[in-house]
Amino acid sequence: MVSGDNNWYPCLVVGKNIVGRRTVTPIEQILKRIDDVLRDNRRTETLYIVMSVVLFVAGIGCLIQALYLHEFIWSIPPVATTALLHYPMKEVRDLRAKNIALATAPLLISTLPVDKAAEEMIRLLKSLHGETSA
Repeated sequence: MVSGDNNWYPCLVVGKNIVGRRTVTPIEQILKRIDDVLRDNRRTETLYIVMSVVLFVAGIGCLIQALYLHEFIWSIPPVATTALLHYPMKEVRDLRAKNIALATAPLLISTLPVDKAAEEMIRLLKSLHGETSA
């Protein structure tokens, strides 16, 4: 066996992986990873929305209690919970923007020439990580 030879193991064929008897191309691997990330993002988005609903209901409950008991000190927690709603809503908005970018990127990039596609992938990865391009 030559030290640079990758054909000694069937899964190390350049550019392809073998899953069972089916050959999986790098594009299929990328699409599967994107689908996995979208699924994880959807789960995280649902968690943020549930947390926001809990904060909102807790705030409304405290406000109703303040009005019912005529003890307006109970109106302070709704202000705090309303202020805490900003973070989950911002995260949901960011997740949705990233999901749109991830969902549309493979189709748009596949229509470009190879050199332009590489540039667009780099730009997409930078934008998903929050880096600004100069």
